[in-house]
Amino acid sequence: MRIIRSSIAVAALAVGLIGLAGCASQKEPAEQAMAGIEKSLAASGGMLQKYLPERYEEINAKIAVLRDDLAKEKFGDVVSGAPAVADALRRAVADSQIRKAQVKVELETVWDDLVKTMPAMLAAVDKKISSQGGKPPKDMDRDAYKALVASYDAARASWSKAAESIDASNFESTVATAREARTAIAGVMDKLGMKGS
Repeated sequence: MRIIRSSIAVAALAVGLIGLAGCASQKEPAEQAMAGIEKSLAASGGMLQKYLPERYEEINAKIAVLRDDLAKEKFGDVVSGAPAVADALRRAVADSQIRKAQVKVELETVWDDLVKTMPAMLAAVDKKISSQGGKPPKDMDRDAYKALVASYDAARASWSKAAESIDASNFESTVATAREARTAIAGVMDKLGMKGS
């Protein structure tokens, strides 16, 4: 009976050691797989988050599971799960680059429209403000008019700065600033009762 018990104990120990050896043999591949995924995420995660935020969240959740498995030393799960996550990340990064190019084309169209429409809007508002001679229009008190002119001056300055500083490195943010300026100026036109606002 004692021999049977010691045989069972030896067998259990052997199985445990084989399991540990198997676990240890998968530790390095698991760590390498995670390092590769983390490196890709660090390099391209910002672009992915900006252009495909939903995909970024989805992939980030999958990576979080792998991180958790690695922390819990579930190396086999990491090794088996990492290729699909790495592939999803690669495809998402490629798709985000395509989306970035599409956004650039869309913004170029917006910029072309801004360049065509803003000079006429500015000229019209300048003329209207000049014709008021510092007096507010009907149904507007002096303080409200002063605030309106100040907001117009700020929007005009914002547009001018955007037009002067546009280049490839800051194209998206400059177009966004220019659009905000146009929206503000259109609001001023509306309050001044101007047509075409």
